[in-house]
Amino acid sequence: MEERLERQARNEALLRQVNEQIATLRESAGGWADSDHGFDFQCECGKLDSCDARVVLTAEEYERVHGQRDRFVVVPGHETDELEVVVEANERYAIVDKRDPYERFVE
Repeated sequence: MEERLERQARNEALLRQVNEQIATLRESAGGWADSDHGFDFQCECGKLDSCDARVVLTAEEYERVHGQRDRFVVVPGHETDELEVVVEANERYAIVDKRDPYERFVE
């Protein structure tokens, strides 16, 4: 297993925690209820040295993506084929699922 991919998987988990904190703050401020409104979240690609992109998700989309611990949301084109599989994509985001050898680094 490549050390680079392990580090990237751990970084993805860190970015997911950041996004979870953002969602919690929005919910406590009362701005989360409008499910049609899009909110900015950090791309969870795990490339901390080169990515500061944002992904726009509704509350419903956010909850669906993060309903599974090994799924992450990234800007289209930011997925890493050796690390993850794209399970859904559109013009705003891609949902990626960790490959089995890397799941333990994100749970």
